[in-house]
Amino acid sequence: MLQQIGYRVRVNAPRLLAGLWIAAVIVASAQAAAHHANNFEIFRTSWDNLVAGHDLYAPSPRHRDVFLYSPTFALLFAPFAIVPFWLGVLLWNGVNAGALYWGLGRILSREQALAARAIVFLDTVGNMQNVQSNALVAGLMIIGCAELERRRELRAALAVALGTAIKIFPIVAAAFSVFRPARLPRFAASSAIVAAVLVGAPLLFISPIDLWGQYHSWMAVQGADEGGYSVMEHLRIWFGVGWANWPVQIAGVGILLAPLVRMSHWAQPRFRLLFLASVLMFSVLFNHGAESPSFVIALAGVAIWFAVSERDRFAWGVLTIVVIGTVLSSSDAMPTGLRREIFQHYRLKTLPILLVWALTQVQLWRRSESAPHQASAADRAAPAT
Repeated sequence: MLQQIGYRVRVNAPRLLAGLWIAAVIVASAQAAAHHANNFEIFRTSWDNLVAGHDLYAPSPRHRDVFLYSPTFALLFAPFAIVPFWLGVLLWNGVNAGALYWGLGRILSREQALAARAIVFLDTVGNMQNVQSNALVAGLMIIGCAELERRRELRAALAVALGTAIKIFPIVAAAFSVFRPARLPRFAASSAIVAAVLVGAPLLFISPIDLWGQYHSWMAVQGADEGGYSVMEHLRIWFGVGWANWPVQIAGVGILLAPLVRMSHWAQPRFRLLFLASVLMFSVLFNHGAESPSFVIALAGVAIWFAVSERDRFAWGVLTIVVIGTVLSSSDAMPTGLRREIFQHYRLKTLPILLVWALTQVQLWRRSESAPHQASAADRAAPAT
């Protein structure tokens, strides 16, 4: 009897988790709509400003923040802006959660995806409550890698380009194309075409001069975005250094890409998944504008790392550190004084991610065959070369 119950739980667990995600989308969207979420107001206004020819990045007395995304994002947000507020929030949150949920299933096996989706669930809910775009960005980066695994370069280019149109840094997911060197020219050509279409798409509504001005303003806003959660911010807080961001970011890029010199390991699914996990964590750790909601992207990397790791005490211990130090440290589960005076003040939620990123680099440099793993969903579905 106990064996039958255990079997039913294992069989039904993916369905139960899927139902939990769907319920979270509905509940979080209802809360956000009831409070008329400021982020969604900014997104909706961007579409209105675009078609009216106004500066997308000018401060508005109506909002507590400014628009930070590309003119293309303002155009693509039209379907969510022209419908009633509550419906737009529901659709937007559904797209965000759906992209991440589906992306993890696209790159991982069934059992691995179950673990990964459970790990990112709480941060995804937090993003939906604030109507953020980070879950969508994480999902698009993962989907881009999954489509490259399947030799579908145009779909991969579209996913990476859409992510880049939101937050720029998802372009690093294009590094995954090196694992298919014979098809790299095809991906490069697809990326160039997709990027040209997306960059020029707002020309349907504004003039070339106005579009140039919008992109100029966008770059200015990106350059002024400082003081977030990042390795660079830790150096400033802890050691008082006044370095520019770019030397540290270049060093991070060097560490990120260094394992790729092991070309003999490119054919191993686990090596490629660990590299994807590294890219996702890197995108937050070395992003000078990363905010607390951005950590769902890094959590997706942690989730993939855990999914392909041996489930020993060490892996569970590290995951526990991440859950407490990153996931719960910015939630109401953490005492208010401890959350504000310690974790937020010293940006401590970055450290568990940095720990996992460092462990991932070590594993990338080891013999990948030495660790047990399951073939990923992408690896099983990919056609033979």
